[in-house]
Amino acid sequence: MVRFVPSTLLSCLLPLCALLSAGAQAQSVQVFPFAVMPQAAGASGQTAPSGQLSVRAISAAQSLSVLTLRGLKPDTAYVAHYHALGPGGGEPCASNGPVTLGFPAFKTDARGQATVSLRADPARLRGTLGAYVNVHAASDLTSVPLCAAVLKSAATTSKTTPAPGVTVKIGDNTFMPGTLTIPAGTTITWLHTGKITHNVLSLTLTDLKSPDLRPGDTYSHTFKTPGTYTYYCSYHDGMSATITVTNR
Repeated sequence: MVRFVPSTLLSCLLPLCALLSAGAQAQSVQVFPFAVMPQAAGASGQTAPSGQLSVRAISAAQSLSVLTLRGLKPDTAYVAHYHALGPGGGEPCASNGPVTLGFPAFKTDARGQATVSLRADPARLRGTLGAYVNVHAASDLTSVPLCAAVLKSAATTSKTTPAPGVTVKIGDNTFMPGTLTIPAGTTITWLHTGKITHNVLSLTLTDLKSPDLRPGDTYSHTFKTPGTYTYYCSYHDGMSATITVTNR
């Protein structure tokens, strides 16, 4: 059966193809988790908002920042911004720095989820610029449920040792590798290399719960407690893998 692609859809696909082609030469993705701000902790029994910021260098003149958010108020308008580190320094999210870049305004779906992207010159994300990204309710910019620290102050960085990272590739109907042994404190980043939507879920680790992942998306989780954990994709029967976490 021959199916015709509408010209409007084709016009949307062409830039995507160009992006994917450029992505073949892109640098690795940097992933920054969002922290829940105190005002958004919610009542007992409610799911706290969460998400991540991924930053990919597409070329020397362009970067792609993607916000993957969940647990926000359903069908609600939000805005997000990059901020420079405030004059007081310290923890980026508490520094009250000026806006340097704005993401397009967006609205969550019926489940309180949203994905929004921003392309910008990578130079604008370096130095003291882009020290953190926060998400505001569009109706009240003082309401900030989520914040992701992108650049730490020198004092904070000197005291922090990054957790070792490991990448697991998500193919279509498989996780690679299927079994993995890591020391406690290791951050696993799942990289979607397939062609269809997948996710990463666990029945034993309630905080291991990715949003829907599409080709090129990433999701990260740090394993802190020793044990053996099985995770799976809820969309595909039999698509599961196991991670064993050991004491350091």
